Amino acid sequence: MVDEVIEARDYVAQLISKGWFRHAVGERGIKYIVTLLRFIDLNYRECSVNLDIDFLVNLLDDYYNTESRIRYFIRELMRIQGYDNIARQLISAYPVLPPDIREFLDNIAKSLPSDAAPGTLVEQAINELMRELEGFREKLVSIINIARSQCPKAYSQTS
Repeated sequence: MVDEVIEARDYVAQLISKGWFRHAVGERGIKYIVTLLRFIDLNYRECSVNLDIDFLVNLLDDYYNTESRIRYFIRELMRIQGYDNIARQLISAYPVLPPDIREFLDNIAKSLPSDAAPGTLVEQAINELMRELEGFREKLVSIINIARSQCPKAYSQTS
């Protein structure tokens, strides 16, 4: 049944772009058909939320700005304090760090050679956190691309 509804929706979406159909149905009929198409898109397609594409794009822009500020702050902190100094402070604070942060640092330390400089731990921790941020960005870009592909504006009233 759902496949038939989707097939019918796609067929009607093609029809409303044709001049003869628009003329036969009239602008009021087109308006109501577009409303039904949107209802089908929201309830029968793989759309579980209704987000504006512009909202998502602005969210991605905000993400880029935030990521840039984080990178800049970390770069400046490391320039001023130095990786080794931060590493020494981190190692002395290790016992009071939350368990998830200790586990994160332990996993990084296991991947380093035993003779690695203390600053290498901090450098690798920063790199790993930046990779996690990049992963988040890729997910956000993927959501935007999916939204664009699943919610085309092929049935706008001005077609």
